[in-house]
Amino acid sequence: MAKLYLEKLKCVTTEGHSGFDKPRLVVQDRGTVWNGTVLGDRMYTVKYDCDFTGTIAVSLGEAGGTAGEGNLGEQWITDTPGERSLRFRAGGAEYNLLYAVE
Repeated sequence: MAKLYLEKLKCVTTEGHSGFDKPRLVVQDRGTVWNGTVLGDRMYTVKYDCDFTGTIAVSLGEAGGTAGEGNLGEQWITDTPGERSLRFRAGGAEYNLLYAVE
């Protein structure tokens, strides 16, 4: 069994014309684990951890959006130990999720 640590979410650019987004991080079988209002070119602390086996999906989308609307994508994390990042891009927005696996 591996342990996943979601550490920080960097908002490189926002999707919204208002200059801010309201993203939410969803982890497979665990639901929304983080959400907030973010500005571009800022780093935000997530601080979420869970156990998993094999692979686990993480998705980033806009809070309150319907299925497919405001979705920045889903990516899979493997149980290979180390520190890494995931990049989410869609609709002009770009985010980097920093995480570690033990």
